[in-house]
Amino acid sequence: MKHPYKDMPIYSARAFSWEESKAMPVEENGEELVPASLVPEKILVRPLYYIHGIEGAIPECYVRRTVLSRLLKAADLLPQGFRLVLLDAWRPKALQTSLFQKFRSELRERMPLLDDQEITALASQFVALPSAQSISPSPHITGGAVDLTIVDDSGICLEMGTEFDTTTEKSGTVYYEKKAEAKEKMSAEDMEAMYNRRLLFGVMTKAGFTNYPDEWWHYDYGNQNWALLKGEKEAFYGVSEPFFRWQSS
Repeated sequence: MKHPYKDMPIYSARAFSWEESKAMPVEENGEELVPASLVPEKILVRPLYYIHGIEGAIPECYVRRTVLSRLLKAADLLPQGFRLVLLDAWRPKALQTSLFQKFRSELRERMPLLDDQEITALASQFVALPSAQSISPSPHITGGAVDLTIVDDSGICLEMGTEFDTTTEKSGTVYYEKKAEAKEKMSAEDMEAMYNRRLLFGVMTKAGFTNYPDEWWHYDYGNQNWALLKGEKEAFYGVSEPFFRWQSS
């Protein structure tokens, strides 16, 4: 597949640190959350946590209004017929807690000799600590974080080297870039995954997003992760919630 980002290696402009991210000031701007499923010609919505029956998940991907406009810009940069596929966006705290606890349980089974603090540290590499605190909200509760991939013009998701939410080093955005730089032998599938990650990274960063380096699928705008990696003074998306007319109090 030819695309304008194929020969543009993914770069890491700045090292990421959760401690530094959580220390970024937040000045919430009050922008509303909107559903992302209403422009299917450019963005497909497939909320996997809801499909998988995870407690707290909802059947829609909500994002801030500006995030949606920037996703549409990213979609416009894709090859003709290709579309973005949103797998997750805004998360209620209940869902974040469910995911974190499930992953901690997995790690506990795999690494029974580690203590709770070590398990929590490992878990937070792939699942952010649940938080609805205004000074350190989980990225997804802000409506500024999205998990996504790309589908081609025949309806097939592009090969990215791992499935969404794979919790290994292969999920790192530059995993294949490092192999190429080290001149390691790479299969045709490895090369395809590297080029496809470049495409996703290229269109998303061109639209103003930043990437969480441990997950090729995770991009941020406006929240603390984004502010840190962009070198901004503060984030403008904090804790948010969609307006549900008939939500129980």
